[in-house]
Amino acid sequence: MRDWLIRRAASDDEPFLFDMVYQALFVEPGADPFPPSVLDEPQIAHYAKDFGRPGDEGLVAETSADTPIGAAWVRRFSGTDPGYGYVDDDTPELSIAVVESRRGTGVGTALLAQLLLEVPRCSLSVDERNPAARLYERLGFVTIERSGNSLTMLRDAPDGQ
Repeated sequence: MRDWLIRRAASDDEPFLFDMVYQALFVEPGADPFPPSVLDEPQIAHYAKDFGRPGDEGLVAETSADTPIGAAWVRRFSGTDPGYGYVDDDTPELSIAVVESRRGTGVGTALLAQLLLEVPRCSLSVDERNPAARLYERLGFVTIERSGNSLTMLRDAPDGQ
């Protein structure tokens, strides 16, 4: 039995989305984690800063005690301020993360599956060594660009399939 639910993300979720951006940063096994100050870098901060602007869509998973445990959201970027998984100005970019203690329990899959019903076309960037890459493939994302270990993936499903 699931002890969590999914709700819409709101602008007051911004601090938690910043936490999730940090959790989403891939760290090679055995490497030191990024310093928390990485969230101040503009190319990282724009994934959560001012969440709730037009075009932002997102979901948050939280426990019955209202403790957030994961989030999936999309934002549109422009060619002048692209995200790592930028495809074009009309394709929103996906971000998703789950707190470490809840990974592997279905939270991320549930968040992503529900969000993709509402946002059938989106892109993302993922390190090919990240186990999440397999989840994205199962949910219809295809690699459209590769740069070193970094993959840009796109999902373009009609009617949220």
